[in-house]
Amino acid sequence: MTRYLPAPARAPTADALRVFCAGANRTLHDVALTPHMLDVRWIGLDGPSTQRVFELIRQGDKRGTFSLPWIIEKTGSRVPHVGNWITLVDLEGRPVLLTRTVRVDSAVFGRVEPQHTAIDGSSVRDPAVWIPLHTHYWNTHLTPFGLSVTPEMPFWIEEFVLVYDAENCGITAAGG
Repeated sequence: MTRYLPAPARAPTADALRVFCAGANRTLHDVALTPHMLDVRWIGLDGPSTQRVFELIRQGDKRGTFSLPWIIEKTGSRVPHVGNWITLVDLEGRPVLLTRTVRVDSAVFGRVEPQHTAIDGSSVRDPAVWIPLHTHYWNTHLTPFGLSVTPEMPFWIEEFVLVYDAENCGITAAGG
């Protein structure tokens, strides 16, 4: 299980993850999730932006996320892969959404094109918006490691499907 979360997010408790997995398992009858199978992530700048991201995912507008090899190397987190279970938590560490990775690709930050950002929320897909937003976002996360965004920085593009929503009785747009 990956539990590294950037500040100011809190990591979920072991009990919260067990309860989350039990709820997902009741909804996803062909799955037997355990906490060690999950990559726990937080997406957002603060509590309200995290809630907006959750809504974009629920609506099917945001269909993926992005991660940095540099942070994964520094934290010992798992390398993204197809089939990965990503649990998205709120700022307080409460598991809310469960996604399954369906595609992983890589790109270089200085050569971002629309096909790289197509999985993000529609309001930030344009590289003219996406690049400054992610420069700020990733610099916030890289600074504790003595790093910063560069044009040569690699990143992973992780397309996912929403499979479980703990706040909506497990019901997802995908019918999970």
